[in-house]
Amino acid sequence: MKSKILVLLISVILVFIVTTGFVVKAQKNLHMQPGEKAADFVGSASCQACHPLEFESRAKSLASKMVLKKEEGLLKAAFEKWATDGTSPGPTKGNITGRAVTLDNVEYVIGTRWKQRYMVKNEVDGGHQFLNKQFNTMSGKWENYGNKNDWATTCATCHTTGYKIISYDPANPKATKVSYTELGIGCEACHGPGSKHIASRQAKDIWNPAKQPKDVQSRACGYCHIRLENEKYKTLQGNNSEQFPAPTIGDSFNPGDDWRIWYPEGVVIPGVQPNHHFTEAYTQADFKGMFLVDAISKATGVYEEGKHHQQYQGFIQSKHYQKNILSCNDCHTSHAVKGKDVVVARNTCVRCHGDLYAIDKIMPGTGKTADNLYVRTHTFLKNQSRPSGQTIPSGFYPELHYKK
Repeated sequence: MKSKILVLLISVILVFIVTTGFVVKAQKNLHMQPGEKAADFVGSASCQACHPLEFESRAKSLASKMVLKKEEGLLKAAFEKWATDGTSPGPTKGNITGRAVTLDNVEYVIGTRWKQRYMVKNEVDGGHQFLNKQFNTMSGKWENYGNKNDWATTCATCHTTGYKIISYDPANPKATKVSYTELGIGCEACHGPGSKHIASRQAKDIWNPAKQPKDVQSRACGYCHIRLENEKYKTLQGNNSEQFPAPTIGDSFNPGDDWRIWYPEGVVIPGVQPNHHFTEAYTQADFKGMFLVDAISKATGVYEEGKHHQQYQGFIQSKHYQKNILSCNDCHTSHAVKGKDVVVARNTCVRCHGDLYAIDKIMPGTGKTADNLYVRTHTFLKNQSRPSGQTIPSGFYPELHYKK
């Protein structure tokens, strides 16, 4: 009798061990399939169920509205002035093909607060091309815009989330194939691919900027807030690109990546790469006037941004960055979190400095983004003496024509 009980007990223990071992093994492989090297991008909608506050507040951010369908994002003023602003005509043709277009042809709009650009189908390659005018939200005027490159191979790494090149032939760039998970800057643009996190529900399986060193936080933002020229991955038209695909075909940017060392012989990033100084005499057209190099700059050794989307190149010159005092995330947040509202950037200086430094004084508008419209510098010089160009007023958000 005792032997039967012992056999039964041993059998139960073995079953428990085998079953438990299987469960543990299954749990370990729950979010990592055989042969899978990394998590996949799944789209922001997948985050909503568990993170409703973050999702809803992010949906109100400008980042999420980087690229919108015409029906969602066309500015009311642009719609009303499509034919003319009273002085200049509105968009009339595609920049690549030169074909005549109307508002009906527009599929997507880029930007909603500072300026707005427009995209139509490129019937030659099936991609999208820009129109020949952009709309200045402050002046209410049409301005010339001459980018003659296909959107998906010159801008989309920072206009989408999960972007990757899936096919590329240096001898035939017009055959390039790309893909992305969603339009605009989604949750995974700042947190990395989310499939493993969704499966495990564990914090360790997602990249959290708040848990990173300050320079790493800023580097993640810097991936898109830089001005560069890509000589490795050409546009469909065979020109140097303004975007920054991951160096390996089939890979996407992850916020933890150190993009500063990606294919150094194939991309020029002024002020970031040690061999490309702020004061270098760059010959690339898009770099002309990129930094303010004058007597003021030479006296301070700091070179303010002369154009837009290069805030990182300004910030890394600041004492805030160099002394590890601040990261981009200390003054900018893309969504609220439990117990904390979205940060209002212009109100953050007073937390450390009180009324000692006025934002208009230490952050004048130096980076030109449209005619007579400037982005604030991020060098934070306390003895700044530059006059400020016109910037976007706090709380200014142009009205959209279409309502959801």
